[in-house]
Amino acid sequence: MVLDTLIEVDFELLAIHCSLEPYRIAYYMNSQLGLKLKRVNDIEIVTGDETINLPIFHYFDEFRETDFFLVANKYKSKRKVQPTMDLFGEKRTQTKDEALLSEYKGADYLLKIEDDVIASVPLKKIVSDINQIRHVVTTYSVDLDILKHKDRLIFR
Repeated sequence: MVLDTLIEVDFELLAIHCSLEPYRIAYYMNSQLGLKLKRVNDIEIVTGDETINLPIFHYFDEFRETDFFLVANKYKSKRKVQPTMDLFGEKRTQTKDEALLSEYKGADYLLKIEDDVIASVPLKKIVSDINQIRHVVTTYSVDLDILKHKDRLIFR
């Protein structure tokens, strides 16, 4: 008999709207929030016959024992269209904008804050500080109850 145990980790998720490249938003967040986000292995999503790699940045705050994960929410999906070939004999592909969390398609990035005691993280201050970054349009807290693919937020 196999017993599967699901350990639920408390976390908060922020949606960030901005047009910066991933390394630049990570740099600005490090400067503004005093974090040390560093790029780690990309998150890999397999959809049908396609594999997508999204950049992910991580920082562990030892004082608060809190993990911060910054991940791109948007990516371009390439799908093969009818097996016809174009003028130059190459198969045609169609690109489509997709999102890691389809419920929040407009968000460019997601900041996941993992902590055993969520109350120890000053969430309002973090949102306010991110919104002060010049290139950020807005930042807001994500409603975790409506997410269909919470499994896409497991980064370890």
